[in-house]
Amino acid sequence: MTRIGFIGAGKVGTALGSYLRSKGCNVSGYYDQLDAMAIAAAEVTGSTCFGSIGQLLDASEQVFITVPDDKIASVWEFCRHLPVAGKGFFHCSGTLSSEVFERASEAGVHVGSAHPVCAVSSHSTGEVFSGKFFVLEGDATGIEMLKSMMMTTGNDYHVIGKADKARYHAAMVAASNLCCALAQMSEDWLSSCGFDKETAHALIIPLMKVNIDNIALKGCVEGLTGPVERNDVGTVTKHMNLLNGDDREIYRRLSLRLVSMAEQKHPDNDYTNLKEVLQR
Repeated sequence: MTRIGFIGAGKVGTALGSYLRSKGCNVSGYYDQLDAMAIAAAEVTGSTCFGSIGQLLDASEQVFITVPDDKIASVWEFCRHLPVAGKGFFHCSGTLSSEVFERASEAGVHVGSAHPVCAVSSHSTGEVFSGKFFVLEGDATGIEMLKSMMMTTGNDYHVIGKADKARYHAAMVAASNLCCALAQMSEDWLSSCGFDKETAHALIIPLMKVNIDNIALKGCVEGLTGPVERNDVGTVTKHMNLLNGDDREIYRRLSLRLVSMAEQKHPDNDYTNLKEVLQR
């Protein structure tokens, strides 16, 4: 069986190693600058805590570099000067592509990235990856190695090009993290109307959940509701008149996006007046 090692024993590396082992993969072990973290990850996965990167490489055919994004290049630079020919090197960064493994072909290695579409917290176990989608990218052989891994674990996956990696990750951020900013903005507006923080939070969460359910059931366009979809120029005008600064610009830009969606949903409606209000 292919032996898979991890350089970096943080939350992602530990959880992924635990998951791979639970699916029958051979996890050789961990190396980390912090010995205690490598020891803990090795204990969780029933693998080895290596005292050096060289020892881990000797014991592994495939290597995941699961360190912070800004450290991946320097760890790889160290690795590529060691005997690595024929091995596979991967990372789990959402925004970086396999191009971070510079001069990989000169070192005779195969490279790729495997980004899980899920949030991994400090409390996550391997189960966090169960049934989750992975987005793969890399050179031809590296992708085949990762596909084989996905076949073993049973995870669905999609392959994208190197040039699309950052755009893909921006899309994931828009669907997850940016929602936090919109939720806070809504709570702040309610607070300015006299709602306390707890009540404001309690009001918006069910509304957000209903909209997510509508999107899941009908899609983004058909699930659209609200004043823009209804072509309610008067209501949108009131909103625009009371908002200012960044809040007004966020509302304006997103509402213009909603207009284009509303036009798809109701192609016979004329949204000209509404667009004029939003373009002021």
